[in-house]
Amino acid sequence: MQQRNYPKTFGLIGAALGAIYMIFTVLAPTATGSPVPWSHFAGRMVVLTPFGAVFGALIGTGIGFLVGAIFRRK
Repeated sequence: MQQRNYPKTFGLIGAALGAIYMIFTVLAPTATGSPVPWSHFAGRMVVLTPFGAVFGALIGTGIGFLVGAIFRRK
């Protein structure tokens, strides 16, 4: 009998949510309110995308393992 692969599903969802959160973080207004050039935003996205997606996937995988252990078939 096959079981549902919760860690993979939650890991993919976590990676997507981590990337979306990273975009909101990069596009947030600055503390001074001064305009920032778009090249600065692009550079920050290139640098932060691997971190946001990877850490989101790690958190999602951990949650997937917990959900898989809770809803395990006997």
